[in-house]
Amino acid sequence: MAKARAELDDWQGQGYSILETPFSSDRFAELMVQAKMRLRALLNLPPGYQILFLQGGASAQFSLIPLNLLPASGKAGYVDTGHWSARALQEGARYGKAHTFASSPMRAPRRTWGRPVWSS
Repeated sequence: MAKARAELDDWQGQGYSILETPFSSDRFAELMVQAKMRLRALLNLPPGYQILFLQGGASAQFSLIPLNLLPASGKAGYVDTGHWSARALQEGARYGKAHTFASSPMRAPRRTWGRPVWSS
């Protein structure tokens, strides 16, 4: 943690943060190569699988995943556990056939004007 904290302001002695590093720089390219190699080893991924580092918040992935991985005539199954998974299913349905193959018996409450409203 101490090293990470120190390098947040000065990554590898460059005088700038990793967050400010140009993504087209040689240092960043090497960082990505190392990260992919380490992740591949950690997960024991065979060579036929690609590792994708995608930018964007979690809800951006609701579109990016079906856009990149779902074939035109494909189907996607979702586990509905509450608000965010329901939004993922709704967004996935825009790009292919999406269905719920599992859901929790009682979803978390949603709040309406300060009082919980339960849905099942």
